[in-house]
Amino acid sequence: MTIYEELVKRVSDGERFYINFKNRSMKIGKKFIIADGVYDTEIELIDFGCTDTQAVLSEVEKLYQSYKYSLPSERSDNKRRKYFKALSIEEIPDKYLFNAEKREITQAQLEGFILCMMLKDKFVWTEDIGKWFWQSKNDPDLVILRNWIENK
Repeated sequence: MTIYEELVKRVSDGERFYINFKNRSMKIGKKFIIADGVYDTEIELIDFGCTDTQAVLSEVEKLYQSYKYSLPSERSDNKRRKYFKALSIEEIPDKYLFNAEKREITQAQLEGFILCMMLKDKFVWTEDIGKWFWQSKNDPDLVILRNWIENK
């Protein structure tokens, strides 16, 4: 099982998680799985066969759509740090409600994917992405800041 799969499974089972892009950290429950970019290299980070940043951004867009239209809960609403905007239950169109997942799970998938791809050096900021931020052409609510990705 990869670190990413462990994150999604444990969050699905009800555990809390915390991800910090700047510090390159992931905490599940009370334990850091990744701390300051350091993790158990015996365990694979993520199994995703992409070769470039554009493929990563395309996957981020898919994961963001799941997150944006996910079902909020008290647990997800009480989260301190939210990198991305999601809709309130009142704002979600009916057509999305039928298949919507729990927000904490989709948040873990989105943030965990980005962090793992950064650590695998598959999500590296270049000037063709943007000067200070990248904004999705498909959904202007999806914005990724350069300082989240660059480790300076």
